[in-house]
Amino acid sequence: MLQKTTQWMTDRLVERALPSIGSFMASALQRMLILGHADHHNQLEEQARRYEAAGKPHLAKLIRDQAQEMSLNDPLSSAPEICERLTGVSQADMGLPVGLPDTTTPKKKRGNKKPVRIDVSEDAGEMGE
Repeated sequence: MLQKTTQWMTDRLVERALPSIGSFMASALQRMLILGHADHHNQLEEQARRYEAAGKPHLAKLIRDQAQEMSLNDPLSSAPEICERLTGVSQADMGLPVGLPDTTTPKKKRGNKKPVRIDVSEDAGEMGE
């Protein structure tokens, strides 16, 4: 009876605590992503200012345009384009999702090993003699 009561209390505690812990972790992760995103935008803006000071306003404009296209909602939106540029192969041609390696392994050829056959009748005859 005590074991059932303890188990019931533990189950109710986990039922209520787990969503709270998950919510806290999700909000902490979201906060980290937002701060990282803002910091990255700040670095890009500083770099754009340096290019403007160096007399290269076209590069500064390019950096600002690229920074505006970055989105926190889809942080990997430019990943397929980057992979295409690096490898020269389109991800769509490969048929693999971005970031997942090809895990298919080639099938091994089995050798044509013939089982060794032992003639039991000859061994039994020698032992009996």
